[in-house]
Amino acid sequence: MDQKPSAVAALDAGEVHVWCARPEEIGSEADARRCLAADELERTARFRLESPRQLAIASRVLLRTVLSRYEPVAPADWRFAVEAHGRPIIADGRSSLRFSVSKATGLVVCAVAAGELGVDVEPLSRAAPLEVADRFFAPAELAALRALPERERAGRFFDYWTFKESYVKARGLGLRLPLDKFVIVLDEGPPRLEIDPSLGDDGSSWQLAQRKPTPDHVVSLCVGRRGEVDREIVLRWHKK
Repeated sequence: MDQKPSAVAALDAGEVHVWCARPEEIGSEADARRCLAADELERTARFRLESPRQLAIASRVLLRTVLSRYEPVAPADWRFAVEAHGRPIIADGRSSLRFSVSKATGLVVCAVAAGELGVDVEPLSRAAPLEVADRFFAPAELAALRALPERERAGRFFDYWTFKESYVKARGLGLRLPLDKFVIVLDEGPPRLEIDPSLGDDGSSWQLAQRKPTPDHVVSLCVGRRGEVDREIVLRWHKK
């Protein structure tokens, strides 16, 4: 992990690569020491409980090792900067790739592509906090959620929530983006975005996609469109 690798993966402009890993496989203290920068080690050390600490380590290790699959840079040598509203990017001009990372109990995910993107993962095993929908969902989303049979609402809640999180990440505006000002439309056909004009964006400029890499997790993506053809979503598993 500390050796400078050759670039081994090709990323076509028409693809988005989504890398998944189990936290227990890449989230050890030894992995952290081999791979993470001093400030990352300091942040992960603040977690008192082992499980969240392992998740934090695994997400950072996954990001660094995934990026090193595309560029001849050792995982420990990557440097990152933060944009005005908190979105992390690659510093020093070492790569033009964009990335997005998400973590949840049992799974960490890193998506990479040319251009803007966001990814979010949630475990389907936990209870859906449906009261969150009342606070943050758009009226059309709430109406669609309530129209479903009760047994289907939890799964649909996580569909909405992960897509909304992925769009917020793709925009890079953080909490400045009101969650009730854009609608995730999940009717027949591919999922799509409808955006209030006040947000200065066009839903047709974004591609939404979803994958279930395990029976217990849902991963949702929001990717900037390039032309009229959707990008191919390539799901891969990271192994040591």
